[in-house]
Amino acid sequence: MSQIIFKAKLLNIDLNTNEKGLNMRLVFESQRYDKGLDQWVPCSQNVKVVEDHHHMKDFYLSYKGREIYLPIEMTAVDRNIFYKTTGDGKPLQVEEKKATELKA
Repeated sequence: MSQIIFKAKLLNIDLNTNEKGLNMRLVFESQRYDKGLDQWVPCSQNVKVVEDHHHMKDFYLSYKGREIYLPIEMTAVDRNIFYKTTGDGKPLQVEEKKATELKA
């Protein structure tokens, strides 16, 4: 288990209910390497919203269609990696600077 800052464009919020209760996932734009095509192809990446962060659904919706920085936790199970929100669950307000701006 490790924590990282995930940077991607938020496409949608997926909500469904099962026997365990509400299941919420953030769907991000991503890409993966396709060996057959020998190139990177578009895909989506899901991040599970932990139950403590379910109350922030409307807050996440306000970021729909925008690129955000989100603290997440990665967990490897067998040959798969699963992602879930961590910390306070809020997207970070990060300002990117180009290398030329840093030299000034």
